[in-house]
Amino acid sequence: MRTRNALNPAVSDRQSRVRTDHSGGGALPGDRTGRGGPPPLGLKAIRHSGRRRMERYGSAGLCLWVALCIVGFAWTIDGEGIPFQGEEVEHFLAHSKIVDVKDRLRGVTVPRKATLELDGLTRFAVFKVIDVKKQGPTRLESGAVDMSFQDSWRTEVAAYEVDRMIGLGMVPATVERRHLRDRGSLQIWVDSRMSEAERIAENLQVPDPERWNESMFKLRMFDNLIYNVDRHLNNLLITEDWRIIAIDHSRAFRPYKRLREPESLTRFSRSLLESLARLDKESLKESAGKYLSGAQIEGVLARRDLILRLAEERARELGEAAVLYP
Repeated sequence: MRTRNALNPAVSDRQSRVRTDHSGGGALPGDRTGRGGPPPLGLKAIRHSGRRRMERYGSAGLCLWVALCIVGFAWTIDGEGIPFQGEEVEHFLAHSKIVDVKDRLRGVTVPRKATLELDGLTRFAVFKVIDVKKQGPTRLESGAVDMSFQDSWRTEVAAYEVDRMIGLGMVPATVERRHLRDRGSLQIWVDSRMSEAERIAENLQVPDPERWNESMFKLRMFDNLIYNVDRHLNNLLITEDWRIIAIDHSRAFRPYKRLREPESLTRFSRSLLESLARLDKESLKESAGKYLSGAQIEGVLARRDLILRLAEERARELGEAAVLYP
């Protein structure tokens, strides 16, 4: 267990009221589309809504609009009431003193556990410095072959930035940071009760299967968007209140203009589709251009278009009530 000191709880609570609702499988649930609130948008309206707001506010207002308009409650605090996303956490990561970096953690990317202190607060973080890129076939631990292999701390930062842009609310705050001679990603530590692998091994049932499945559908969309080749059950953490935390994105953002697992996308969150429709090259370059190449950004946008098209096709074939949820 890490120290129980928290960043300003009042601030984190205020932040949590302007993010996206993601909570946590069991059998796939029935549809919840249109439960409460205004009538749900159709897919065409989602596309037009995104374009209208981009024209009105510009890319600079993108993240603010997402935060204010997405329906629901966002979890920017972990199961113990400690914030794991937002500007305050980013500031802490960027300006705290790195007291110690040790305790190599489990994983092939050689992450290390860092102790941070700022203004009397102490928190842990994960420091990752791996930065490897290879051309040609590379065989992964799973046996699969990757033709554009990259394993880099840079995409850890990019994954957090994209999470914030679309309002996913699952990737812990991550910033670029230097320690001694090393430059890498510093990600806030999130206390968890278990990993998804441990939950399945212990045959534990989640308290709300419907909301859990909806969270998993959102995560699948995110992993397809960033072309994550390293999602497994051990890098999905579960907080004390059954929220999903997604970690380990150093093998994401391949430049491919195709979806990695389109068959996994069977239901779609309206709020995430709206956010995807508003993504553009300018806003991506502004938020993540330091960590992604031009080809990687083009890949994200191409996969975004494929996700939106697939959602339209699924809804047309099966009906929006069977495919879309808030």
